[in-house]
Amino acid sequence: MQSPLLRVLVVESQILIAVEIEYILTEKLGCDVTVTTPARYEEELFDGRYDVVLVDAAPSNATNLGRIEQIRAAGAAAVLLSSYEDFSEEDPSTTGLPKLEKPFDPADLVEIVRDAAGRRV
Repeated sequence: MQSPLLRVLVVESQILIAVEIEYILTEKLGCDVTVTTPARYEEELFDGRYDVVLVDAAPSNATNLGRIEQIRAAGAAAVLLSSYEDFSEEDPSTTGLPKLEKPFDPADLVEIVRDAAGRRV
């Protein structure tokens, strides 16, 4: 029996990064990937049913926490993507949340998506 296709939403402001993520997840995991921008992610999040949402971290911890809560309320697992050097692993609002630093290794991306999908609520 074949496992169900993972549905992944990529929320990324840089289109080249989003396309790279889409390519890797499609080729390596056979995911059904949808790409959107941070400005439109709420609409896309609630229009579809996603297993995992990779979301570009905002400089504001409050913004990140709000996005994470929305993603979890939609029944998906959240993964933060970040290129901020000061993005703290110890930030209490994101403790235990999978984080992937940009630039990332494709193998790390695949692993973090698999792990997040396995732990989603």
